Order: sequence, then C-alpha cells, then structure tokens
Amino acid sequence: MGSSKELILNNARQLFAEKGFKGTTVALIAQLSHVTDAAIYRHYKSKQQIFDQIIEELITEYKGMLDEIKARQKSGYCLLETLIQDVVGFVNEHETGYKVILTTYATIPSAKIAMENMTGALKQTIVACLERGIKDGTVREDIEVDETAEIITWLLAGLNRRRIFWPERDEITKSAVTFCLNSIKGF
Repeated sequence: MGSSKELILNNARQLFAEKGFKGTTVALIAQLSHVTDAAIYRHYKSKQQIFDQIIEELITEYKGMLDEIKARQKSGYCLLETLIQDVVGFVNEHETGYKVILTTYATIPSAKIAMENMTGALKQTIVACLERGIKDGTVREDIEVDETAEIITWLLAGLNRRRIFWPERDEITKSAVTFCLNSIKGF
C-alpha cells in the first residue's frame, strides 16, 4: 500500500470526479482515507492544493505520453494514428483524473488552465505530426496545418468526453482514426 499522502490523493481524485469540487470536503476525503482532517492538513494546506496536485500530476503524465509518441515514430501519418490511439488509451487509464478536469473546468480556474494546457500540448503534437507528414509525403501538402490540428484536437476532446460520460455508447475510436487519416492522407 502507498503512503497516506498517495491514499489521500487517490481518494480525493475519486471524490472530485463523483461529487465535483464543491461537493467534496476535506472531511469527506479524510473519512474515505481513514485519517483525520489534521492528517490531511499535514500534507496539504487546503482542498484546493489537493485538487491542484491531482491536476498537475495528470498534466505531467499526459505531456510525457505525448513526448514519448513523438520520439518513437518515423512518419507523420503513422505518428498521427498512434497519437489518436494513445490519447484515447491514456484517457481510459486516467479516466478519474480526466473526469475531474472535465467536471470542473467551467468553474475552477486551475481546471480551466489544465484543460487549456492539455489541449494546447495535444494541438502542438498534432501540428508536429502533420508537418512531419507533409515533409515525408505521408500527409497532403494542401492542408492548413494549424486549422487541421485544431479540428483533430477538439474531435479527440469530444471523443474522450463521450467515452467518459456515455460509456454505454458504441465505441467509435477506430472510426475516428480512419476519418482523420483519410482526411489528411498524402496522394
């Protein structure tokens, strides 16, 4: 079992995802973690600091995943295909943390900043994929790179939101990959 600090973060993550920021109290986190409020305050100054720590860890892992994708691929086209699949896989693995951001970004400034950081990093990675693909001939030269990256970024954001909040719906990730790749494929 991890440290009490890790336990507190994991339980807080779950509560924030289920009850939102306002519905989660330090007392609830303490109760679920089987510690006192004082034990939580030994590790964190406030509920906001716990929340921000959860988001910071998610963003760090997310950006690390994007960097790994860029480092291991050879062509821009293959890079984009891997990117889409890996982003969906990342969200599946980190669903609770991602849900925390999605349920609070409209009301909590740090969550809004986190969403902007994540979508910005994703868009930059997609731009790099498209530019690499144009250079290696796997992506059409006539696409508007920035606009296409923006569309793919928000298509992925919507796809992931759908997967989290409507899991009973049919899986469409493969169709989304096919749609994106057919739209940019080099001649």
